[in-house]
Amino acid sequence: MSTRGFTVVLFALASCAFAQAPVPGTGLASTLFRLHEMDLHLHSGMERQVSLDKWLDLAAADGRKVVVLLDHLELYRRTPAEYQAWLDKRKDVAARYPLGQAGHEALWADFERMRQRKHMVVFTGWEVSELELDEGTEPDSLLRVDMVGFHISPNNKGNAPDGPHLIRRALQVKELQKKVPRPMVLFHPFTMRVEKVQKRARLAGKSIDQIPVSDYRFFHGDEQKRLADILRGTSIYVEIGRATGACMQQPNCRQAMIEDVKPLADMGVQFTVSTDAHSVASLERTFRPETFCEPLGVTEANVNTLVRELLAYRARIATR
Repeated sequence: MSTRGFTVVLFALASCAFAQAPVPGTGLASTLFRLHEMDLHLHSGMERQVSLDKWLDLAAADGRKVVVLLDHLELYRRTPAEYQAWLDKRKDVAARYPLGQAGHEALWADFERMRQRKHMVVFTGWEVSELELDEGTEPDSLLRVDMVGFHISPNNKGNAPDGPHLIRRALQVKELQKKVPRPMVLFHPFTMRVEKVQKRARLAGKSIDQIPVSDYRFFHGDEQKRLADILRGTSIYVEIGRATGACMQQPNCRQAMIEDVKPLADMGVQFTVSTDAHSVASLERTFRPETFCEPLGVTEANVNTLVRELLAYRARIATR
């Protein structure tokens, strides 16, 4: 047997070993939140166009019961002049938070008030640029929230995210958790690759229908197994956001997504779902992640893992 053939066999055996393995503590369907009831990446800070109460009313109206409210950490580092220029362009925003630590405190106070809402479980978070995994971030600020997500983007360095890139980021996040013991999420890596690949095709004058499956593929060789070995059993998750559904409407992209994500799910990687909503129009759109999660192998039991971890952490804090 060739080396490549042997690698394929090992990969298949590894996948089978974890495929459909039950997630402990999720045997009762009645204890699980439905996929559309969870939004674990909901922008609720400086870009918000309405009051926070109205914002969550919109989420609840579409069925949301568990949310992670967050904002971009770097927005609070702008100079007063930069902030005013941004506000002049974004006349639709209703939130007016101070800059720096004062802004953090005001945001957290608003988020804390939302925890009192009935019929909704509210957690807090930050979205942080992946570049801060290289350059350093703000541990004290990260420790003040329930969850931290890292923005994986082709805009950071210009290349479309791929397997080696995500493996490196996963290792960096794992190291950061030694100082910041919080659940962490790799935000939207797969859709960010699609965005970059399609942008390049358009710039070259090609239709996205001409993009082959191979160009969309995120992983090659044993990269999926390497990533799964890093993430399995950790408090590090990978996001499957709403933009995934739009990407999967293109047949070649759909095939690539399934080939990239489903083996990870089969090997025990844990995922999150989200709207990643930044605007009222986005939040008013119906969110039904089961339509794209099912073919990817991302189940309710899988996604509930993060929710249960956050609830357990909250209970732990309450006993101190």
